[in-house]
Amino acid sequence: MKYLYQIKVALLYYWRTFKFIESHNLWKLLALPAVFNLILSVVTVILSIKTSGAIWHRFTEIFHPAGTDRELTKFVEGFLLVIIRSSVFFLYLKIYKYVMLILLAPLFVTISSRIQTIATGQPPPERPGKYLYECGRAMSISLRNFLIDISLSSVLVLVSLLLVWIIPVTPLVILVIESYFIGYAMTDYRNMHFNMGRKESRQLIRQFPGLVLGNGMFFNLFLLIPVVGSLLAPTFALIASGLSFNCLEKRKNILCDSDQSTLITANS
Repeated sequence: MKYLYQIKVALLYYWRTFKFIESHNLWKLLALPAVFNLILSVVTVILSIKTSGAIWHRFTEIFHPAGTDRELTKFVEGFLLVIIRSSVFFLYLKIYKYVMLILLAPLFVTISSRIQTIATGQPPPERPGKYLYECGRAMSISLRNFLIDISLSSVLVLVSLLLVWIIPVTPLVILVIESYFIGYAMTDYRNMHFNMGRKESRQLIRQFPGLVLGNGMFFNLFLLIPVVGSLLAPTFALIASGLSFNCLEKRKNILCDSDQSTLITANS
């Protein structure tokens, strides 16, 4: 049940993130990431279309369906075209999410720290080179998560080709894997604000797997909303992840009432 509760909290905080941004007039923080992410989204779609088109063109040069049934041939070609375009698009979409995390790391470090300072009243500890260290750490974690994600997803796809009965659940499992690693990367930004090392951050994240998974999953769903998802989903996920972790961690340590709405209420 605790996993379902944590997922519910993750969803709740997407709405509370909106209220937090509104109450503190932080919309300008979303502007630069939104513009950058929109450009990256457009580039991803264009590359997906061009790549799938090139693969299809090459495929039609090699593959010549036997028989003279034109209707059957058109059906098979249409089906294969959908498979190729869908596969290429989802591969590029997965790559896009991690590239976004890597390239936006310098902005996300600043935004996350600003949000945590407002929400908790605790400014980040000062130390030489802290900002550059955090940018490098965020990028390396996102790259590591991508390599683990793509490896696990590839193995799962290969296994599903051998065990065809698991094909229907394969996309869902891949989504769960990706959501967890996206949520992990988002949460680590929050932990860096409190000067947690990688090991300490990892230990804390593992205490709330449902929250991490929920944050990543709702980010993926938010991203599917045309235009608005590309503009707002990454920054909303970053802020929602940090604020939701604040509340659950404090509740676990009995530092806030179980019915206390959130740090948003406490600091509004």
